[in-house]
Amino acid sequence: MSTEINKVIEKEDVRTRIIEGASTLFFRNGIKSVKMDDIAHELNVSKRTIYEHFTDKEQLLIECLKFIYQELRAQGKKLIRKSSRNTLDVILILYKIYFDMLKRANRNFFIDVKKYPQIIKHQQRREESNNRKFKAWMQQGIDEGLFREDAKSDILLYILKRDLELIIETTDFNTYSTDDLGKNFILFYLRGIATPKGQQIIEEFIQKSEPNNTNN
Repeated sequence: MSTEINKVIEKEDVRTRIIEGASTLFFRNGIKSVKMDDIAHELNVSKRTIYEHFTDKEQLLIECLKFIYQELRAQGKKLIRKSSRNTLDVILILYKIYFDMLKRANRNFFIDVKKYPQIIKHQQRREESNNRKFKAWMQQGIDEGLFREDAKSDILLYILKRDLELIIETTDFNTYSTDDLGKNFILFYLRGIATPKGQQIIEEFIQKSEPNNTNN
């Protein structure tokens, strides 16, 4: 392997290490409280090295978000291949991954991310893509007899977005565990639009997800 190729590989390795390390710090501490100096110190690299790969904190953050969502997608695909039997299973698995993520994250991460213009655009594109997928899953769930035919995905998506933001951005729910929040979201939203067949699937999922269930 030539010296030039080695240099390219080494440069990509450094870039990947910066993204992974910065992602951990942003996720754990929030974005605003993490400085480029903190990232350099944590990774034992110079700040100049970071700026050789990323023009500023916002560009680094965009790459970190891509990395985080890639990790979540990979986790979701693995669980879906292993455990899903129908569309409702897919939605329930993705809900669980989302609330498990909230359990590990600093709430300020989700608040701070809205302060960067380029991040907002990136998030909007991702949200539009996720909304299209959710609407398709809803229709498929209706076709499978799991959701009520009069369930309106547009209305549900609006309420879900509003209430998820409320949970993240206020302290009103700090007395409740993330597991309780996730369970009640499922009970309130998904069970409310599910048919008896779908409700049975939800009940089984909740029972399996209980912390004292030895089959988890």
